Amino acid sequence: MKVILLFVCCFVMFSCADNKLVKDFEKQDIPKSAAGLKEFKMVDDEEDSVITQKNANAKLVYADNLIKLGDYELAIRIYLEVYEDIKYRDNQRDDALFKLGKTYESVLYEDADIEQSIYYYDLIIIEFPLSDRRLEAFQRSELLKLQLEEREIYKKNNTTE
Repeated sequence: MKVILLFVCCFVMFSCADNKLVKDFEKQDIPKSAAGLKEFKMVDDEEDSVITQKNANAKLVYADNLIKLGDYELAIRIYLEVYEDIKYRDNQRDDALFKLGKTYESVLYEDADIEQSIYYYDLIIIEFPLSDRRLEAFQRSELLKLQLEEREIYKKNNTTE
């Protein structure tokens, strides 16, 4: 029984190595910091897409941190870069759009623009119909539209008095 188990283990190990399921870590140039992530090379060409996706995640996290630090303009540029680059997965691109919408509706952002926020939320609904963010984008968009209507009513009532 032990011989059969050993044979099966060896077979699995060698077949995985032949199919590049086991990475040759000695051939990889591992970055010392997140700044080196862009140049990170994998052994298999098919794994370049993994690097691309990691790069998108790193950009989104970086932009999130910029928002926390108050650098909204740079964060917006990074979110737009992720959204506009079609090599990134849809869930990363729609996440960038959602964060753009949240940024533009933020009261802390001095150039806040509710209409721009609605635009990005509606873009998620139109462009990414299978998105996990679609329902929340729809709810936020409708809420913001109601807020705009209330502002218009308030302005009309205050200008007639």
